[in-house]
Amino acid sequence: MTRQRIIVLGAGVSGLTTAVTMALAGCDVAIHAAEGPGQTTSALAAAIWHPFYQAPDFVYLEQARQTYATMARLSADTSSGVLMRTLTEYFRRDAGVPWWAECARDLRRLPETDVPSRFACAYRMAVPVADTVIYLRYLMNMFLELGGRFEQQRVDDPASLLDDADYVVNCCGYGSRQFGDNALSLSRAIVLRARRDAAVRGCFIDDSDPAAPTYIVERDDDIVLGGTADPELTSTVIGDRQIADIVRRCTQLCEGVAVLRVIEARTGFRPMRRVARVAVDARHSRLLHNYGHGGGGFTLSWGCANDVLHLAGLATAN
Repeated sequence: MTRQRIIVLGAGVSGLTTAVTMALAGCDVAIHAAEGPGQTTSALAAAIWHPFYQAPDFVYLEQARQTYATMARLSADTSSGVLMRTLTEYFRRDAGVPWWAECARDLRRLPETDVPSRFACAYRMAVPVADTVIYLRYLMNMFLELGGRFEQQRVDDPASLLDDADYVVNCCGYGSRQFGDNALSLSRAIVLRARRDAAVRGCFIDDSDPAAPTYIVERDDDIVLGGTADPELTSTVIGDRQIADIVRRCTQLCEGVAVLRVIEARTGFRPMRRVARVAVDARHSRLLHNYGHGGGGFTLSWGCANDVLHLAGLATAN
């Protein structure tokens, strides 16, 4: 039986999970990307499973649920770079249990005595967190071990590759704007890396302000502090005032942040779209799209990859 030939464009988390999923389904898969995984936007992410800013949505919920389940399984493999961490999320308005909480393990509401007065409530749960350097390399190695091929090259027109494959899957993120998607925009993120310290254990989030998401993500080798969401800003200059503001906001969530030593400040650019595009191209039925996840790339990655598999008429991989 002839295997389906698939070309995946992009080597970020969406491209890698899509390529692995299709290889697991028995396809002959090649990744074409201008940059390796370590140079993508995904490599700069805090990579915590969490539906930032997202309004209730059943499609999003199912994609997030599948991703949570897969990453939780991967956390059992010490080489994956995925760990289950305790997340405490603070809410300024009490709307009850978060709409996406059914995906998470060990959910509990904190007693009022443990919640700072400026917040209405807080919930604690276990969520997957990925060390991006290790995790992206792990996905690439898995892909190659499944017989996949990586070709470092820039693609100007995805449709031009249709003669060489049964399906082409565009996972180029903001790069898809050059393919004609004017619904895409950029949102600049500033994140800090700090040395690990026993004063901070677990992860903390307050995303009540869309322009200033505040999060603390404990990883094996560092602690990530964030952040910002600056629409259409492309400058990579980071001022001392911006660093101080991130540290101040994070310290309000966890007092231990005050003793952390910041070792790096980085900028990344999220590909924003009102709704992520996981769909068949309107002009070419064998061109599929999987991009525009904003800050939800890691949260949705495996669920969206399974959706792409269905779009190609293939069974969901295990």
